[in-house]
Formats: sequence, C-alpha cells, structure tokens
Amino acid sequence: MFGKILNFRFPSVSEVKLAASFCSEKFGSKISEFDIIGLNIFIGQSGDLNVSVKFDNPNSVNIFEESYKTIIADLKQSLVFKENNFVGVCTFTYEKEAATTDL
Repeated sequence: MFGKILNFRFPSVSEVKLAASFCSEKFGSKISEFDIIGLNIFIGQSGDLNVSVKFDNPNSVNIFEESYKTIIADLKQSLVFKENNFVGVCTFTYEKEAATTDL
C-alpha cells in the first residue's frame, strides 16, 4: 500500500476546521478518479491538519500528485499555512471493523 501524507499547520483551530472541510470535499469527491483506497483527515488542537491518502499502486499516487497542486491552490489563496508532504509505503496498518454479534 502506498500513501501520500499531507501535513498543514494553521495559525488557529478555526482555520483548520475550514481546511478540513475543504480537504474532505475536494479529496473525497476524487476517490474513484484517483483510485483512493483510504482517506483519513485529522485535526490537531494546535492548528495542525494531517491528511493520509492511501493507494494500491504507485501509478495512482502519481496521478494524485499531478492533480494535487491544482486542488490545493484554492486553499492556498484562501488561508495562510505551512505545508509539508511526502509519499510513503505503508509498513503496517490496523483498523478494527465494526461488527455485531447479536442475531
């Protein structure tokens, strides 16, 4: 599994909330187009926004990266923030699925 990790730092939590909404809408609407298999968006209490986008193959990462600058340009025009991002290979992941044992 391959991932693109996006880290943003904003001056305030209010701005982080706006950016999280933006990222949810923009990246969430591109799930099938970019062949995204996982999308997590986290807000930190000190103005951090972390977005993890997971892909099955490197080609999907490349397609995402080609469009990323265009997608994020609107956010850059609206809010001031510091950005750091990188591509990585997932070495371990665990998510408990919700299940019911009642019949």
